[in-house]
Amino acid sequence: MHAIRIHRYINSETLQLPELKELIGKDVEIVVLEEPTSPPRQSTEKRDYSALAHIAGQGLIDPEVYKELRAASMI
Repeated sequence: MHAIRIHRYINSETLQLPELKELIGKDVEIVVLEEPTSPPRQSTEKRDYSALAHIAGQGLIDPEVYKELRAASMI
């Protein structure tokens, strides 16, 4: 038996999964499990950021750290 794990955000009834190309024409079982830790993608609630207003414009972000985090998130 061959197992493939695919993590996707489902936003349509129609899925395109190129990872399954090698299984076309074979009998397979498809199981879809919701990941309990997945954050909501589109929140309709408005968030209150007023507590951050006192630090606005203070330049507290280190640009080098920001670049490193950005690069690490692209891996």
